[in-house]
Amino acid sequence: MRCRPGLTYDGGVDRTELRRRVDALVDEPDSKRRNLVALGALTARLAEEDIEPILVGGFALELYTEGGYTTGDVDLALDASPVVDAAFSDLGFEKRGRFWVRQDPDLVFEAPAPAGLPGETAPRTILDVDGLRVVVLGVEDLLIDRLRAWVHWKSDEDCRWATRLAILYATRLDWAYLRSKVAGDEAEAAALARLREESK
Repeated sequence: MRCRPGLTYDGGVDRTELRRRVDALVDEPDSKRRNLVALGALTARLAEEDIEPILVGGFALELYTEGGYTTGDVDLALDASPVVDAAFSDLGFEKRGRFWVRQDPDLVFEAPAPAGLPGETAPRTILDVDGLRVVVLGVEDLLIDRLRAWVHWKSDEDCRWATRLAILYATRLDWAYLRSKVAGDEAEAAALARLREESK
């Protein structure tokens, strides 16, 4: 898996091949890889509709912390629509409430993810997973999400992950962007300043 900006799908997508790739994941022992390939197939399938799912939440945190954090499902910033429903169905998923599930291989996607998660206009990271495009919420907005849970819910666990992200990505974080995101909240601004100091 490599980061490669600008990976696009030119000339259409073979839906049968995408389904075959997801079906083949039954033999993939690595759950992270299963999720990424399936998400890449969904992204390719939806590209023909000009819809781009964005990975947010716990699985995005798992990727950025290189497995330090683990989760069981995949949260997507993705509007609910008949087109999205058809894309999931084409790949063998069944809808259960707000979740899309495949028993074999074991896959659980939450789409749409809960309201309030950033995605549509936030900075993004593009991953290439075996030629499939996976779009991940940018690390800055993921850090802000954890910082807000720490500040407003008094979550020590989210404090730990916000701190870990700040330390891991200290030299590449857009600190001006982060400051702009917390400018209207004194407690959030103070927490970000603390993270900045701890990451030096």
